[in-house]
Amino acid sequence: MNRSPSMLMPAAAAVLALSLCGCAIFTETYDIQEIDNWVGNNRSLAESGRVKWSEFYSRYLEKVSATPVISQGPIVERLGILIAASLFYEEGRLDRAGFDSVQRIARTYQTIDDAAANMLSRDALVRALEHGKAPGP
Repeated sequence: MNRSPSMLMPAAAAVLALSLCGCAIFTETYDIQEIDNWVGNNRSLAESGRVKWSEFYSRYLEKVSATPVISQGPIVERLGILIAASLFYEEGRLDRAGFDSVQRIARTYQTIDDAAANMLSRDALVRALEHGKAPGP
């Protein structure tokens, strides 16, 4: 069977498009894994007190922001909540239990649903801040 070049062009274009999509998916997966590895390697520094939590989460945000991934919006939002919580904790406006609560909720629900994790983390932060308020005069 004799195939003309015009018949092969659509097939070649389809193969090229699929190859590029495969490369993009591989690159995104690699970038996400690299961030996850950084978090795993650096979380212990914050847990031990060698690095402030706000610094840890700020660096985490920098890494996420510098990585071109499809759905980084919810992650950026969650990290913003965690940065705020850590700053409140470091300023003494949030106690350890409240800060731990915000972190625990963010970690637990992020694997299930980013939007729910963010909403629950925000709620936990607000509750912890309200709980820690000193009574007025």
